[in-house]
Amino acid sequence: MKLNQEHIGQIKTAFKEMQNKEDLLSIMNFVKPLVYGDKFVPFDLKQLTYYANHNIRGKVYKEFQIQKKSGGYRTIHAPVNGLKSLQKCLAFILQCVFEPHSAATGFVKNKSIVDNAKVHVGNHYVYNIDLKDFFQSIDQARVWKCLQLHPFKLTDLNKNKVLDQSKLNTGVRILITDQNEKIYYTISNGKVSYIPMGDYASFEKRIIKSSNIKEKFVSENWLLQRFSRSSSVHAKINKAVYSEIDKYVNSEENIKQLKTLLKYNRLDIAGLIANICCAKMDVERKNSKGDWCNVKKNVLPQGAPTSPVLTNVVCQRLDYLFTAVAKRFGLKYSRYADDITFSSLHNVFQDKSPFLIEVQRIIKDQGFTLKDSKTRLQVDGMRKSVTGLVVNEKVNVPKSYVKQIRMWLYYWERYGYKKAETIFTSNYLKDKGHIKEEAPSLLNVLDGKLNYIKMVKGPDDSTYQKLKERFDFLAEKSSKIEPILKEWEKNGIESAMKIYENL
Repeated sequence: MKLNQEHIGQIKTAFKEMQNKEDLLSIMNFVKPLVYGDKFVPFDLKQLTYYANHNIRGKVYKEFQIQKKSGGYRTIHAPVNGLKSLQKCLAFILQCVFEPHSAATGFVKNKSIVDNAKVHVGNHYVYNIDLKDFFQSIDQARVWKCLQLHPFKLTDLNKNKVLDQSKLNTGVRILITDQNEKIYYTISNGKVSYIPMGDYASFEKRIIKSSNIKEKFVSENWLLQRFSRSSSVHAKINKAVYSEIDKYVNSEENIKQLKTLLKYNRLDIAGLIANICCAKMDVERKNSKGDWCNVKKNVLPQGAPTSPVLTNVVCQRLDYLFTAVAKRFGLKYSRYADDITFSSLHNVFQDKSPFLIEVQRIIKDQGFTLKDSKTRLQVDGMRKSVTGLVVNEKVNVPKSYVKQIRMWLYYWERYGYKKAETIFTSNYLKDKGHIKEEAPSLLNVLDGKLNYIKMVKGPDDSTYQKLKERFDFLAEKSSKIEPILKEWEKNGIESAMKIYENL
């Protein structure tokens, strides 16, 4: 099923109005066919509660390592299929509700490393910094707290509620929370109807739709009078209706029922989501003496589908502060996950400069740690790169990337596909620390690399077109020759020649 703006609007509205985990389940089952297609099995409540309970869910992550291009290994925690499907749908929902800061380019719809690099093209100074253990530095408590902020607002509206009897209106009652937020509801025929929060105009529309007694009041235009009981409109309203409503609201039993019906569990939803998205693992934290030590914490696992979008949620304050700092010092700023880049035409990157002092302060205040080994300043006369792309004059791939493709195409042309793939597979396994199933074919890897060049340099780039032409010729040739060779090995040359003659 294809996603469209109507779906996004429906998800946003449903998320805003949900009150408990059953409502969250309903949204997830609405989203699941958008993620997995029409052939899907709906989630049930047991799945949510099982994977949200760290005490009973057991080991739900597979741990493995992949080799970094810069050296060393990155630990990945991949969720088991049941948890992964939940997280994929949750990530989808969160991405519909949350709009990342404009400076964030990683894990953002319709943005890529090309967009990240474009920001810094042509600048004399490019300053790159990385954050230490980016995903694992984000604790579950922080995720839980961020889900209570805009735009999610999964807060506890039940706390310290009081019934505001001074604002008795025709069928309308207001609960005032300790955060001075208003919850509107109607009472009609002994039934309580909840009206989700929103602006006044939105509330008017909702109350008209939900009230069973709208015929008596809409004609009097009473909704536009802001519910003032002293207005002339109210004087015309049937006193019997007032009496019935007031009698209902003044009953302690009915008030108890009202509070039960209006009970909010949105804070519980924040806890449920945070539990599903986080995992307990060994991480590094500084102790009271400032020394690094290993502790067990519930954190965002690198490898979970929900972790990327949640890092952008957590980092929206960081992006805001860094954007302000960049503007103050006349710089450009962008962030791709934990890869942070500033660039400028002038040098503000001297050791202990006001700019660097401010950057270090913000990183510390936001609960992150600078990874000194990955900090670098690139200047004119050097190859300046951002997230692996060259930004000296235009966004480009490194020359070594193109040379590697040419090398594999040459092997294919010189030795044939089978031998070229044998050499390729041997080298590929040396470079990668983990292969999910089996090493990918040379054909698929080259196709992917060419598509990457196309994305970066554009489809009209001459380098891309020449490489693509060689690749297409070899691929077409192999598609004809390989079946003949296989037949030759299996049934002899005469059988193979029959296939050749029929081409």
